[in-house]
Amino acid sequence: MSRNDSATSVTKSDMRERDGSTRTVLLVSNCRLEDNVGRAEKFASRKRLISQHGWNLEIAYVDPTVPGLATGIPRCIRKARHADVINSVSNPPQLQIAGAIAARVTGTPWIAEFRDPLVENPDVSEGSAAARVRRRIERYILTHADRTVYYEGIQIPENYFAEEYPNVAPDVCERLPPIGFDLDAFESTSPKTFDTFTITYAGSFYEGWIEPCPFLNGLGKYVERTGDTDVEGRFYGDWNDDYAAAASESGVADYVTSFPFVPHEEIVRVMKGSDVLLYIGGTDPRNHRNLPTKLYDYIGAGQPILALVDPSFRVADVVADNGFGIVAHPDNPKAIGEAIEQIRTGTFEYDPDPEKIKNYTRQHSADAYVDVLNDIVEP
Repeated sequence: MSRNDSATSVTKSDMRERDGSTRTVLLVSNCRLEDNVGRAEKFASRKRLISQHGWNLEIAYVDPTVPGLATGIPRCIRKARHADVINSVSNPPQLQIAGAIAARVTGTPWIAEFRDPLVENPDVSEGSAAARVRRRIERYILTHADRTVYYEGIQIPENYFAEEYPNVAPDVCERLPPIGFDLDAFESTSPKTFDTFTITYAGSFYEGWIEPCPFLNGLGKYVERTGDTDVEGRFYGDWNDDYAAAASESGVADYVTSFPFVPHEEIVRVMKGSDVLLYIGGTDPRNHRNLPTKLYDYIGAGQPILALVDPSFRVADVVADNGFGIVAHPDNPKAIGEAIEQIRTGTFEYDPDPEKIKNYTRQHSADAYVDVLNDIVEP
């Protein structure tokens, strides 16, 4: 039974069960399904996958600003009156506020979903005003939401909720499998053809934290060591003049090409056709537990991953333990060059267990998400 006054929502669910109609989860989001952003693509695939289990996903769009909340909250309330479950996501935390208010007003069961940590967030300074506000929002979520869910791989310590909120029932907080990649999207897409040995990076860089310089240095060592000029590093997304200068300094300007962000279906073709998929995770301890969604797409593409990350980080374990690729320390250009050579020459054999790959699919995580929805409406 909901910890909110959920008599109205239970009645709605009972009516749907009797007439055999589809149930609806209202997703409080700062993007629409048709938006050209990664989160929208993930929610669109969620909508498709949960429809196979008798659930419809509807978006309640909220612009996470003060004026946006003023118009978004009434919109959430109106839509929540016709939904079986409200599912607010964060970040940003304003979406959780909108979901909480809609749940309180309508009595609809409420799932608070953490796609990023609220308090344990590397972008929020400890002790800051933002951290204090987020702490209050998180405390309200843990004491009022019907369920708190988070995906394995976000930067929340293993026992965080149990230690921070010992009085909250354990079954209120549920960890779901990694969000994963969309198996259907990868299986239905043909790979792009390249004429050179292609190393692809897809995504953003973050100044002073995650940047391409370690790879450029390693690629320079590889070219210098082997004399191989039939190689190309392709960067889709962030690129700037500083990175171009670093490529020249490393002697690999002729072997690096940059491209703007492309639609997801196009980057899937690129990744599937590449010989190596480059992941740069750096050495900042704030990134220790993170499993970015880019990693799941790399796994789905079915090509070796070159992970430049501290070997003690979680990404390193996933890549190395499952045979998805090679891990090299970002501060060791020689090791990076040798890793490229191992993949180039076939010394590294890419042959991961298909069953392990399935654990990183959205189909797998969507099944677990549907179990949570069903458990809430059928307690």
